[in-house]
Parts: sequence; structure tokens; C-alpha cells
Amino acid sequence: MTKRLAEFEFEATCRTLGGAAKGSPEEAQDAIEVAAYALHFLYATGQLKVFREYLQDVKEPVSRSPHIEREFADMAQASAWVHGQSPPEVETRVAVAGKTYAVWRDDAGTLRLVPAPSLQELEE
Repeated sequence: MTKRLAEFEFEATCRTLGGAAKGSPEEAQDAIEVAAYALHFLYATGQLKVFREYLQDVKEPVSRSPHIEREFADMAQASAWVHGQSPPEVETRVAVAGKTYAVWRDDAGTLRLVPAPSLQELEE
């Protein structure tokens, strides 16, 4: 791709996925089909914009490690914290079972934890 990954065209990407599936082994066809359905789900549920923002962040990581506000053993604890009485600010970074996540607000305004791997995690 010549342009930035987060600026992909939805319909063109779906056509490309379909074309790639036709000439691929069956296992790859299944993976491509799942990716196409996931992309369509994001489009149908109005989350494509959030996905584009996620792609921009994950593909262009900052060179320094982000500040981790809190650490949690599992996602249940982290989710309870996000939806607690004092909700965190958007872009707050947390570690969940050793993986980095960021607090984001979806199109409906609900706070969510989305993967936000550090440079170290991407290199592993």
C-alpha cells in the first residue's frame, strides 16, 4: 500500500480480500474470510473510525514507553476499574496480564480497553 494503513478504503479492501481468498489455500481462505467479516462488523456497528484510530496508534508507536497507570492480573479486574465510580481518562494506559491497553471511548461513548502494545511488546 502506498498510503497510510489507517487510511484504507473499506470497499476496495473488501474486494482485495475477496480476490486474495480465491487463489489461496483453504486455511488462508478461512483466515481471510474471518478478517473480511471482522472488517464488515466494524463497519456495520459504526466502529470503523475507532479501528482506523487504533491502526494509526498501533502501526506508528512512539519510541518511548508509555506511562502505565495501573496493573491488573486479568481483564475482568481492568474492566471493573474502567467502569468504576471514578472512570479513567481516555488514553490512560494500563497493563493487563503483562500486555498494554489504552482506555478509549467508542462511538456510543462507552469506555473500552483496546490493545496498545508498547514498542517492546511489538518487537517480541
